[in-house]
Amino acid sequence: MSVPVDPGSQRDGFEHQDANVKVLLIVGFGIFATLLVAGFGVAGLLWWYDLKPDKPVTALERTVGKPPEPRLESDPRAGGTGVTTDGLALIEHYGWVDRNAGLARIPVDRGILLLAERGWPSRAEPEAGQPTPREQQARGRAQP
Repeated sequence: MSVPVDPGSQRDGFEHQDANVKVLLIVGFGIFATLLVAGFGVAGLLWWYDLKPDKPVTALERTVGKPPEPRLESDPRAGGTGVTTDGLALIEHYGWVDRNAGLARIPVDRGILLLAERGWPSRAEPEAGQPTPREQQARGRAQP
């Protein structure tokens, strides 16, 4: 669909007619009025909701009880700091694990140095003719 073009506008290369200011002002004021009415509507609803009385509080809502276990920590950093401190004490200091059995704990750094000096412990090789632990397990399963 073609729109007729003014011959003078076509000759000059630009449109000689301006936009209709009256229509643009009416549309602008219409949008402004719509926003104003919507704003007053929202303000009225908020005012109306504030006038409504609050629902009565039940006895169950009034009682203050502790939630069931496990409860959240009130200070999570303190708990984490305690765990970190205890863990560092275990891996950085000497101590007994079981004194009666003669089982002790050594610091990790010292254990690494001892392993570097002595090497990794290996299993004792079975003597000729003796079954290995795996062979003993296999025989145990094969018997009814």
